Amino acid sequence: MSLTRPRFLRNLSIKRKLTLIIMATSMAALLLLSAALVTYEVVTFRQSMVRDIETTAELIANQSTAILTWEDKSAAKEILGALSAKPRVVAAGIYKDGRIFAQYPDDSGHGALPETPVLGEPRFQDDGLVFVRQVILNGEAIGVVYLKSDLREVHQLVRRHVGIILLFMLVAGVVSYFLSSRLQKIISRPISHLAETARAVSAGKNYSIRAVKQSGDEVGQFIDGFNEMLTQIQERDAALQQAHDKLEKRVAERTRDLQGEIVEREKTQEALRQQLTRMGLLNQIAQVISERQDLQSILQVVLRQLEDNLPVELGSVHLQSAQEGALTLEALQEIKPLLAAKKDLRDRWQLSLEADGLEQCADGKTVYLRDTWYSQTALARQLADAGMRSGVAAPLMVGGKLFGILLVARSTANSFSSGECEFLRTLSEHVALAAHQARLHSELETAYDDLRQTQQAVMQQDRLRALGQMASGIAHDVNNALSPVVGFAGLLLSYEPNLSQSAKKHLNYIKTAGEDVAHIVARLREFYRQRDGHEPLFPIKLNQLIEHVIDLTRPRWRDIPQSKGNVVELETSFAPDLPEMSGIESELRDALTNLILNAVDAMPQGGKLTIRTRPGSVGLGTDRPTHALIEVTDTGTGMTAETRQRCLEPFYSTKGKRGTGMGLPMVYGVMERHEGKIEIESELGQGTTVRLIFPLRTQPANGNGRAAEILEPVPPRRILCIDDEPLLRELLREILERDGHQVQSADGGQSGLDAFRLAAERGRAFDAVITDLGMPHLDGREVAKTLKKESPETPVILLTGWGAFMKSDGDVPPEVAGILCKPPQAKELRELLGRLEQKKAA
Repeated sequence: MSLTRPRFLRNLSIKRKLTLIIMATSMAALLLLSAALVTYEVVTFRQSMVRDIETTAELIANQSTAILTWEDKSAAKEILGALSAKPRVVAAGIYKDGRIFAQYPDDSGHGALPETPVLGEPRFQDDGLVFVRQVILNGEAIGVVYLKSDLREVHQLVRRHVGIILLFMLVAGVVSYFLSSRLQKIISRPISHLAETARAVSAGKNYSIRAVKQSGDEVGQFIDGFNEMLTQIQERDAALQQAHDKLEKRVAERTRDLQGEIVEREKTQEALRQQLTRMGLLNQIAQVISERQDLQSILQVVLRQLEDNLPVELGSVHLQSAQEGALTLEALQEIKPLLAAKKDLRDRWQLSLEADGLEQCADGKTVYLRDTWYSQTALARQLADAGMRSGVAAPLMVGGKLFGILLVARSTANSFSSGECEFLRTLSEHVALAAHQARLHSELETAYDDLRQTQQAVMQQDRLRALGQMASGIAHDVNNALSPVVGFAGLLLSYEPNLSQSAKKHLNYIKTAGEDVAHIVARLREFYRQRDGHEPLFPIKLNQLIEHVIDLTRPRWRDIPQSKGNVVELETSFAPDLPEMSGIESELRDALTNLILNAVDAMPQGGKLTIRTRPGSVGLGTDRPTHALIEVTDTGTGMTAETRQRCLEPFYSTKGKRGTGMGLPMVYGVMERHEGKIEIESELGQGTTVRLIFPLRTQPANGNGRAAEILEPVPPRRILCIDDEPLLRELLREILERDGHQVQSADGGQSGLDAFRLAAERGRAFDAVITDLGMPHLDGREVAKTLKKESPETPVILLTGWGAFMKSDGDVPPEVAGILCKPPQAKELRELLGRLEQKKAA
């Protein structure tokens, strides 16, 4: 696909073009980075607003229980009046029995507050952030607290950042222009000098001018070739002039000596005219090919000129191929194609120096075939079969080596004169030089294209690496937030026997979804790396997995569209005999979730979503299924050809601000790690079908074929838990106390060390310590180092959201006895304590 340059660039010099390209690249990179920073600042600020309004609402709700119970409006107004210390709060109210009980500010009137506030999470509206919270007394809602904050600080933040970005872009533009205007001279100066030299030669026909070589790179080689060509043209021009002078002198002498021999004189004059014509033709061909850089164009021009002016009935150029001694057809010109009926010379006609009797061409000598009927070489037979009786093979020499052969032929035997053979030899020197320069030019362009593609690939890897680094940065916070969700859901499932089946089902969904989020963050970091071949794979029933994903995504494909008046019809067709496959369930669940959400997004007005599974076989002679197929089909907007080609590229999205461009690339990564394939069929307006093809293979349940290790129950121990997150401390306490352990908690690294030392002084030392990694002031690494110095026999377990990353990178501190990943699982904690107990006993 060719790209048309902007009109204003066509008439600019190469200096200006290079300057603009460097500036445009720098400004585009700066603009992208600035946009990312502004987006991050706005998102962070909005999150802080949400946390602030939630905290304020909770405080007001806690203080309003007595006020609403005794209906003390003056106290309610006093509580709301304290909101004047928060300038961003523009409206607040306390509701009782569905009516406004008190409001802030007092003079706002009832119109500033909604008649019936809607409960829910904090939500951003066009004019502010709104949050509604219930007032609970003894488990019963007795009222509602309504808060609304404006967005002036957000807008001020955006305007301030935009101003700073514009200032920096202006400064960067000036610096970029200054640097690019200096650096472009390295490339443009030799090219401009070469162009000026060529114009001077062309304008003055002065072949003594030479371009000055400034470097030893490809441009310098090109200048050497250009100068060599000028030298040869200058020599030919001088030779032509000398020959012309000699011929004129010879004609004058012959005219005086042979005045009586009129017939002989006319023959001589005709021969001289032919020689002069050939010399003029040689000069014309040399001038024409010097203006071209395309190899095919140069060769075709030479053959057409020979056809029109020499003339010849068959002309071809064969260039040296990779195989030594073999020359491949590069250009062919026929005047009478019917003569070649017995031999299609337009195929890849290849010459061999030995078989075709062209060994002398390797030494720079011309080979003349006077009559092909009486020659036994392969070339002679081919020409005779094509109706050609005579031919000349002129070598194309470059640097003393054979570059190719110029072959011309006629249908008449012995039809080439010695002058024509000499002319063809001279012409071959010019053709060889021009063809060699054209090939060098083509190779230079290819090298530039390869360099550009390599640069694009490096930039893509940098973007993926940046994505992995960003995921590493957020992993700790995400896993901290997920730990209470997954941990307490697991505790409820394990220790609450009176739960209904529906409650157990929903808790399982919560626990599974939380674990999947942790896997997503981990895969973001590993997206640009190949998966370890030793990672365990487990048997998976695809039909059950898909049903699970359908239940998890039900709000997106059924509830949310129905709330907008749209209907997404779901149809499933599961093959009952679908074999089990081996894989990683969380990754497959995430991939299927992405496909379903993409399909729903492609049907904004509703439509039909179809999910099918079926077995498939690849190969002949077998009926046994070798692959399992999943097809997700929608009747949505479909994709254009360009979108279909680029949809698997990271960060490419057609959803605007709603899309991240990571959905389908993550699906592609999952398929690559499972050695599968992804096929996409789509047309604009005709919907889309995404087909996942998984290979079926046998894999032991635990991924390595070994039986799971059986650990004895750990006797009750005294354990110290250090973590700055209250919910995580509570979760660890619940898990460990249910197993009979005595647990003491500390809210930071220093307080944990103090508790450990105090227990040791009282003779009640702890048997193990569990500490968080990322904590303020004193992190988990420092805690582990200090504890190992003071009590080397006490095992220290490191609890962190970066656990999987530390294990894969080999970054486990030597003072740590074990790594426990967030969100912590009761089973993993028991197994880790059991291994430490066995190690201690041994």
